[in-house]
Amino acid sequence: MKKIKVFIGSLVSLLTLTPALALAQNLPLSNLDSFLSAFQNLMNRAIPILIGLAVIVFLWGVLLFVFNASDPEKRKEGRMMMIWSIIGIVVMVSVWGLVYFVNQSFGLNTASHPTYPTI
Repeated sequence: MKKIKVFIGSLVSLLTLTPALALAQNLPLSNLDSFLSAFQNLMNRAIPILIGLAVIVFLWGVLLFVFNASDPEKRKEGRMMMIWSIIGIVVMVSVWGLVYFVNQSFGLNTASHPTYPTI
């Protein structure tokens, strides 16, 4: 039974990644400029979504912390959620800034810059 679950999980993973594999041929990564440009495009799409999720986790931690004021274990859980979400946001913004800094420092792909989420 375990082998069937592993097989089905592998099959689902493969089918999920198939569109990404099909589009991989469209990324000509022949030099550092194109690699950093492709990585920056990926970051420009992923970082706003991940930051939004981290903010939601932070707010959930705040709610746990506030609404469970009498239970020290739940308060600790809420505090840890807030701390880890802040750490996650800092790491994501740092990586985003580092990619932008490297692109600007070496004069690579100067036309693109990080886009900021808008409402």
